[in-house]
Amino acid sequence: MKLYTVHLPAGAGSGLAPGVEPVLVKEGFCWPAAIFSVFWALWHRLWMLALLLLLASAAIETGLAALGADEAFRVAASLGFALFVGGTANDWRRYWLAREGYRLCDIVGARNQDDAFRRWGDAQPSALI
Repeated sequence: MKLYTVHLPAGAGSGLAPGVEPVLVKEGFCWPAAIFSVFWALWHRLWMLALLLLLASAAIETGLAALGADEAFRVAASLGFALFVGGTANDWRRYWLAREGYRLCDIVGARNQDDAFRRWGDAQPSALI
């Protein structure tokens, strides 16, 4: 079972306006972010994070090339950076949601995101009207 945090726009109160859905973010490691870091950030509309990830990746590659690091060390550094991104990506997403005015309203345990949304909706029937 996975845990998902449920985020609502700040003005939503306990219910939702028509057409507004909560944002569910999985807790834990994010494989898509580890493999496709910049594209993952762009997919979630995290423009500044995408730019920062691109710059960090370029800086690591450029710095290691300038230091004359061998290929094995460069691959290990890239893998370490990917693991770091995958481990912290969902936390970054929560941070940017909070900056955009979303608030954490619940934590739901489920097998997948669809089940988590259903379980949250069952517990909050007035929120989905």
